[in-house]
Amino acid sequence: MSTVLLDIQQALELHAQAVLAPVVGQAVAYPNVPFTPAEGTPWAKVDHLPARTAPAGAGVDSQTRRPGVFQVSLYFPYGQGTKACTDAAQAVCDGFKRGTSLTRGATTVRVQSVSPGPGGREDTWWAVPVSVWWLVHSQD
Repeated sequence: MSTVLLDIQQALELHAQAVLAPVVGQAVAYPNVPFTPAEGTPWAKVDHLPARTAPAGAGVDSQTRRPGVFQVSLYFPYGQGTKACTDAAQAVCDGFKRGTSLTRGATTVRVQSVSPGPGGREDTWWAVPVSVWWLVHSQD
């Protein structure tokens, strides 16, 4: 049985831990894992947004092209300006720069691009999303 879906998720999350540690420490919310942010303390949330798969070439034996987005949302206390959150977004962009390859098992995740989105208020937080566009070619 293929483990490509799990390999993609783990490769991205393990790299995110290293990239986010200097920015928010261990305060990272992962999918389907209970998490309560500490009021007034920066934190991040990661989400996996796989896109539609397609053949990477002609024929039934061609690889499968698996694109997706790894969404890293950064949360900083509201009312303290945007510098800290912008610096954190830059750290994510630097850590997932275009061309970065992440390997887990037999799967290699290649970062195609990374872009921060506009910041905005969410309750008591200033939030900035950073989208990491990735691509995997797998043999299914």
